[in-house]
Amino acid sequence: MQPHPALPVSDWLQIHSKHLGEDQAWSPDDIERQLGEFEYWSVEFDEKGQNARVLWRQYTFANFEGVKLAVHAITHLADDEDHHPEVTFTFNRLKVKWNTHSANGITNNDWACAAKLDEALKHIG
Repeated sequence: MQPHPALPVSDWLQIHSKHLGEDQAWSPDDIERQLGEFEYWSVEFDEKGQNARVLWRQYTFANFEGVKLAVHAITHLADDEDHHPEVTFTFNRLKVKWNTHSANGITNNDWACAAKLDEALKHIG
């Protein structure tokens, strides 16, 4: 498989999600390079610690109002991209996990949605 080049976050804002198969999951090396462009994002590995399965980030807000606005933004993004994350939240924190189930890992869809979510939430306090 061809290596995936690390792109600046601004490039991911132009990419839209599409259906991807198993051969579209990124390799651990490609993910590590791309993470350098995504401040605050991390990767969760499978139980053996070998395969990257989830791209995740935790956001912190001043209060629950910020969390509510963020959840609203996430639902719109997920519907627009037809790519839906796992979301958990508390009073002032929200955790988002992106992965592509059909590829059993992290794909272009996850990077694009992570970039778009950061952009959407950058003005919520």
